[in-house]
Amino acid sequence: MLIPALVFSFLVALVGGAYVTNPFSRFTIVKQPFTVQVVLGAFKSINNNHKLHVAQAWYWRSFATLKILVHMLETRYTKSPRSKATTIDGIIAEIHKQRFNPDNLLLTSGDHWSGLFSRNLGVFYYPMCDPRIASDTEDWHDRQIVYMQTLAYALGVFEKRPIPVTTIVTTGKYRATCMNYWRYPSDTVYGLLFAVATLLGKQNAAPSDYAPEKQHSNTAPAAQLLLNNYRDTLLQLYKHYRETAFDEEAMLLKRNIALCGAKDVTRRYGAFYDNVIFWKTTQLAMKLEIIESDEQFLRDLKRSIIKIYWLEDGGYFLEDLSETGIREAHYSSDWLQILITGFLDPAKESERKYFVCTIKYIQKMGIDKPFALKYQAEAGGRHQFFLPRISMASYQQDAIWSHWGMEYIKTLLLLHKYTREHSYLLTADKHIKAYEDAMLRDGGYPELYDRNGDFFETPAVRSIRQTGWVIGYEQVKAMRQALA
Repeated sequence: MLIPALVFSFLVALVGGAYVTNPFSRFTIVKQPFTVQVVLGAFKSINNNHKLHVAQAWYWRSFATLKILVHMLETRYTKSPRSKATTIDGIIAEIHKQRFNPDNLLLTSGDHWSGLFSRNLGVFYYPMCDPRIASDTEDWHDRQIVYMQTLAYALGVFEKRPIPVTTIVTTGKYRATCMNYWRYPSDTVYGLLFAVATLLGKQNAAPSDYAPEKQHSNTAPAAQLLLNNYRDTLLQLYKHYRETAFDEEAMLLKRNIALCGAKDVTRRYGAFYDNVIFWKTTQLAMKLEIIESDEQFLRDLKRSIIKIYWLEDGGYFLEDLSETGIREAHYSSDWLQILITGFLDPAKESERKYFVCTIKYIQKMGIDKPFALKYQAEAGGRHQFFLPRISMASYQQDAIWSHWGMEYIKTLLLLHKYTREHSYLLTADKHIKAYEDAMLRDGGYPELYDRNGDFFETPAVRSIRQTGWVIGYEQVKAMRQALA
């Protein structure tokens, strides 16, 4: 009887600990060390990041992982409520109220993802500070505040431990534990620098200046204070990242280490996405004067990446440089990160072919069917780590990701704008309509759907129904309206 009692007590303690250290729980013990308020139209911050403590002992790292598993199982087998709204605008308003609340510690995808993936600031949530998206003043301020507070929290943690990790997990009142799921990150430093540059007005929060600004941004003074306070931290993070991941002689990321990016449950070596992210991270570090400017280095690096990864015969970018990736000429839809990073620009005629050809490949292979967008057409959990492969093999394979769907639609809209080919607009409208039908059907804006376009769920995990990724859809709608 003793062993079962001990196991039961451990499980109760684990579930209780996971609950109270979840910053989104009703009775959480986690506090906000950095807060922002709007005073007379200006953003004023209170910085108590000195209270943060990073705990990396084996038992804190074990607890961090176990609590994430608890959150995933809890949200899989508890109710996933539909929005009470019956219109697209109503669903969006409910999601904003839930996900973009400045009283919350972090900007996260929601539900089981209670930890901070710093990449989100430059990947899944980059439109947060786009002033062209229509919103009232309160919502506009809330979006900027939650984005800035999330950035500041991450910087506060990394100041204590300036080593890039994929995930920051709250494990106490002001305690955080830094974890890598599943490998060293390719895009953590990128997310931080992208956010700083955006708040300073030095980085566009959209893939183009597609319309006049509807809102005025006044985040630059507060963002400059963050940059002044954490410049050394950002420099240390960049240096660690570059020394760990980049091969200075080959002018590419090292091929013998598997880095973790947005496609995080998949093992990849020298991924195209990761190299583009390194290029942009370095550009941002130069723009923010964290490292010395070297435009020739950026040109050479870009030229090297395109030369190695562009498959002229296939008409798309090679996914990675693993043995099987090269042999089987793998494709992956996270190539679309070239849009917001500006690595390639469809407005430039000399670079437009990369977009045009890859769109043709996507449509030929049915990767955008029934609506956009899958990582690739094939099923089977190709190169995923063991646990994801046995529990959700289609997750980063032939499941439909709403974020990449929006990036695909933005690409179509921009190609229409620069070529005036009407087929791009018709295709974009078809996918927008499919998403709107799905939003009304599912009562929310899920992060992903299964290969048939239905709400994604497996015995181990269920898609977030009300994800803040809806901001990407809102940017798509604003871009479409600008073309009307």
